[in-house]
Amino acid sequence: MRGVSLTGPHPARTRVFTLATAAIAVDTLMFSAIVPALPVYQREMGLSDTGVALIFAAFPVAQLLVALLLPRWVDRAGRRRALALGAMLLAASGVAFAFAGDLATLAIARAVQGGAAALTWTGALAAVSDVYPTGQLGFRLGLAETAGGGVGLLGPLVSGVLIDAVGVTETFLIVSIVPVILALCVLLVPETARPSANPPSVLAGLRSVARSPGARAGGLALILLALVEAMLEPLLPLDLSERLGLSSTGIGLVLALGTAALFLGSPLGGWWSDHAGRRLPLIVGGAITAVALPFVALGPPWWVTLAFAVCLVGAAVLAAPAGPLFTEAVDDMGHAGSYGLSAAAMVVVYSAGYTLGPLVGGGLHLVLSFQGVTIAVAAVVAVGTVCIALMLPRS
Repeated sequence: MRGVSLTGPHPARTRVFTLATAAIAVDTLMFSAIVPALPVYQREMGLSDTGVALIFAAFPVAQLLVALLLPRWVDRAGRRRALALGAMLLAASGVAFAFAGDLATLAIARAVQGGAAALTWTGALAAVSDVYPTGQLGFRLGLAETAGGGVGLLGPLVSGVLIDAVGVTETFLIVSIVPVILALCVLLVPETARPSANPPSVLAGLRSVARSPGARAGGLALILLALVEAMLEPLLPLDLSERLGLSSTGIGLVLALGTAALFLGSPLGGWWSDHAGRRLPLIVGGAITAVALPFVALGPPWWVTLAFAVCLVGAAVLAAPAGPLFTEAVDDMGHAGSYGLSAAAMVVVYSAGYTLGPLVGGGLHLVLSFQGVTIAVAAVVAVGTVCIALMLPRS
């Protein structure tokens, strides 16, 4: 049993899980609300497709840098402070997006959002890890991501409709109210961090976690997930606008319906890994992702939506075992309770992959069509899946 006093049946555990899920929802909402605005920014600022991809690399770079500094602070200061600070930074990023009139402001807004995401996800994942046993973590972490992400999927749809109705500035001022409400809700939830935890230093902790074959396999799975997401985030909306002529509302609808699959696949993959072991979901998820990805660049909107959904279902199943694998690695290294470390390690690895995504996608797009980019990234996912299969024993 893990956690302080919340591992048994207790209403406080429900409040902790609900807050963590809400934090993920708000982060996803703010993160995805920018997508329908990309063509607007592109037109107003005269950006190329590659320029959009490279500018948005500011998000994962900031997320990575902040996550590297987080583990000891989150374990010592607590999960509530991390979640509250993350919420306020999300609100600030929304205001910055509202008034972004040049590349520098846009990049700064995206960077602030990346730092907020590191705080939000680290605090949320650590809180869930505090109050549930390892045998339930695959499902519980996946469920938090699914429920939170499902609400966050309203981001592209709502922002797309609002942008068409009232404009970009008004849209981001409206959505910035939501994280302020989240920050106030943090006051209603108990702290779950162990006061007696003695977390290792960031680098020492990450090195220890990296010695675990399971953590290495889970880390590679997170990198592949992030690579696929970060490549598609800037390039797919532009393809929908340029090739298919969709409006902001249409783009938001396609992305919302497609991305729903990502969050439906997370608890499925988590439950599967809890009951059948971590290896098989990793391999099957990677195979589905690699096969489906090239089809995202083909056909009419309904086909793109279907291919996008299948691709992200596979990516969700691929990444679902990563959380339990990282948490088990922290327990094995003798730091049970220091789940700020396992959560931050996941964010660091994911951020590294998300940093590569726009760079790889934007760089490949200089010489390849969007379809060519999807085929190249699919090949990377296939090779990575083979590596994961070799890292983990069949047992």
